[in-house]
Amino acid sequence: MSWAVIQLGSREHYAIPSALAGAGELDVLVTDAWIPAALEPTVRLLSKSLAGRRCRAIPDRLVRSRTPGRLLRDTAMKLGGIGGWNAILRRNEWFQTWVSHEVARSDAHTVFSYSYTARLPFAAARRRGARRILGQIAPGPREEEIVREASSKYLQLAPPDEMAPRLYWERWKEEVELAEKIVVNSPWSAKLLVEAGVSAAKLVEIPLVYERADSTCDEWLVTSDESSRKRLKRGNTEPEVSKPEVAPRQRLRALFLGSVILRKGVGQLFEAIKMLKSEPVDFTFAGPVGVRIPDEISQLPNVRFLGPVDKATCETLYESSDVFLFPTLSDGFGLTQLEALGHGLPIIASTNCGRVVEDRVNGLALDEVTPETIAGAIMELVRDRDILAALKANARIPDQCHPKHLAPALLALGKN
Repeated sequence: MSWAVIQLGSREHYAIPSALAGAGELDVLVTDAWIPAALEPTVRLLSKSLAGRRCRAIPDRLVRSRTPGRLLRDTAMKLGGIGGWNAILRRNEWFQTWVSHEVARSDAHTVFSYSYTARLPFAAARRRGARRILGQIAPGPREEEIVREASSKYLQLAPPDEMAPRLYWERWKEEVELAEKIVVNSPWSAKLLVEAGVSAAKLVEIPLVYERADSTCDEWLVTSDESSRKRLKRGNTEPEVSKPEVAPRQRLRALFLGSVILRKGVGQLFEAIKMLKSEPVDFTFAGPVGVRIPDEISQLPNVRFLGPVDKATCETLYESSDVFLFPTLSDGFGLTQLEALGHGLPIIASTNCGRVVEDRVNGLALDEVTPETIAGAIMELVRDRDILAALKANARIPDQCHPKHLAPALLALGKN
């Protein structure tokens, strides 16, 4: 029942191959770049990001990669002025062309590949009778339409995202046809895929997983104990939950961590900040900025933009904030939600992403992403610190997102 996992990049911190390796079912991980343990200290001196292309849970002997080739191709495309979708299509095609040869000579019973690089490997897997499982990264072509419509009012901040070329989606449809099962990480993704014509019978939901390095088993036992998680009612000033000690302070500290782009709802969030400019709220944005920041936002004393930050800074930001903002217009899941909850940080999030926020339990869910709904949720926490304390008390990663569940869920797919 061994598996071959195909993965371009370090998506989800190598969660899928790590889980399978831990279960003794990983035959091979085929990836574009990988740094062996012996070279990691040296590479780290040159590039921290490249040094991160490894996972201690996966033995080097189980990995096949072409690190020099990936670096050389990226450099050549950059020097040749090749970027955008052209670069994406070329990189995807290069990767899956050589991966298909690895699949052809592998004895793995099941081949798992993330979307957009699965077409040729799946064709090779089918020829030798291997089972084929597609890990769908994003909600597919419908997401483009939804994001474009929802961000149409904010085009003064950034031009609309370039639509994927027809060839991109044509090749994706071939992957979908070749796949026997398609793993999606949220009901939102499943909904949009069905709307795009994908058979619902092929879809299996397996949420993303995350675990802090210092977490303990006891924490997960508490998380799964429904009796310890009380639901708040709007206007309830005395929620029936044990409250953590919260130092009294006058201002709410709100954190946005990720790409500052229209798809993440920053247009609506900027409008909400304007509405709250006289309220005791401090906003921190951490991540690459892909929009024009209006002067009326950038000049506010309670708003700061940090740009890209390293892992240590992310940890500090999570620990020093009161609430995490995730007003995304559409995301397959949104792993930062789990990171925030892992640091005891409640979330204000839209429902167009992974099912992580349970409204009025560990955060506030936005049924629609508008300036008014975002501002209203923030102000509720400003006005009522008891509600904020109660949400913080329940801010733990949901049990279904613990890594212990990932391998059993995957292995069940391999048998069916």
